Amino acid sequence: MIKIAVTDDHPLMAEGIRNVLNGNEKIRLVASWSMAKQTLDDDSLQNIDVLLLDINLPDMNGIELCKILLEKYSHLKIIGITSHQESWFLKNMMKAGAKGFLLKSASPDNIIEAITTVCRGKEYIQPEMKDLLLSESLSQEKNINLIPKLTRREKEILQLIAEEHTTQEMADKLFVSAKTIETHRQNLTLKFGVKNSVGLVKMAMEMGLL
Repeated sequence: MIKIAVTDDHPLMAEGIRNVLNGNEKIRLVASWSMAKQTLDDDSLQNIDVLLLDINLPDMNGIELCKILLEKYSHLKIIGITSHQESWFLKNMMKAGAKGFLLKSASPDNIIEAITTVCRGKEYIQPEMKDLLLSESLSQEKNINLIPKLTRREKEILQLIAEEHTTQEMADKLFVSAKTIETHRQNLTLKFGVKNSVGLVKMAMEMGLL
C-alpha cells in the first residue's frame, strides 16, 4: 500500500485526490495540510511515501519547503503540483529534490501514474510539461533568448517593485489583498530564478523588461 499526503491551501485539491483514489486498493490518501507549518510540524510524514506539494503556499514557498522536508525525511518522494504551466516552476522544483511534477489540471491517470512512478524510484513529469521543455530546448539551440512569460498583473507588480512600493501600497493601488501581492512576488522571483526583489529588478532590467 502506497501512503500519500497532500499539502495545498485549497481543500478541493485534497478532495479531488481522494476522489481519484476512490476504489484504488494500492494507493491511499492518509493526510492533508493547508499550510507549510502544519506539514513541518506533523511527524506522521515519516510514515508517508509520497507527498503532493503545492508550489504556492500562504506561509512558505513550496520549493523551499521541498528542500527542508527532504533534509528531514530523505525517504519521502515529493511531487510538485501547480496551476502554472511554465518551465520555471518545474525546473526549480526538480532542482529542490522533487521526483515528480504535475499540473492541477492533470487527469486521474496522470496522477496515479506519477505516484506509482516515483515510488519505483523514477522521475515523472506530466507529458504537457515535457513538451514545453522540449520546445524551449529547441529554441535555445536556435540561440533564442528565453524571457519569462509574464501576465499583465505580474508586469504591473514588477514595475511597482522597481518603484520601491511596499506590499501594502501595491495591494491598495491594485485593489487586491497583500497575500495576492506576495503570491505574485513569489512567482516572479521563481520565474527569474532570483532570491529577492533586488535580484528581481536587476534581472528584469538586464532583460529589458524595465
